[in-house]
Amino acid sequence: MKIRSFSHVGLTVSNFEVAVKWYHDMFGFRLIDEQVLDAEQVNNLYALYRLHNTKVRLGFLRAPKGGVVEIFEFTPSKSPQDVCWNKPGLTHITLDVKNIEKWYQHLKSKDVHFFSKPQRTGKVEWVFLKDPDGNLIELIDLKANYQIIRLLGGVAGKAMAKGKFRKYY
Repeated sequence: MKIRSFSHVGLTVSNFEVAVKWYHDMFGFRLIDEQVLDAEQVNNLYALYRLHNTKVRLGFLRAPKGGVVEIFEFTPSKSPQDVCWNKPGLTHITLDVKNIEKWYQHLKSKDVHFFSKPQRTGKVEWVFLKDPDGNLIELIDLKANYQIIRLLGGVAGKAMAKGKFRKYY
């Protein structure tokens, strides 16, 4: 059996409307679905959410060329926790863009918080920012690697599994 593709990533937000507007205004995401789980449904999913008497509003935001972020708003809400990179779990989402410097200047003009100026690792440029709830977002420009990964990623993965990374398989 094989998976078809990576589907989406989920983020908890404090305000559904603010998140939809922010992801649209900053990156062009569009809300393509919205659902609400009432308190009874959430109670029945206690093993998943670890909450009682709470409503969950969720929505799917689609990036302009694919890719989906699922947002969750819990009512009543819990107090936010700081992201901790030194423990297992999701640390950030990454958006593939062209021209990091242009994105950096554009989003800075909209008072988006960045952790540093754009950085370079090899030929790849990247920078980290946060959304209104503090969720970490990386903008990355893979340069020529974008087409290589997109077109040859599957072939390269199979070759590496038989070669350099054989010990993992």
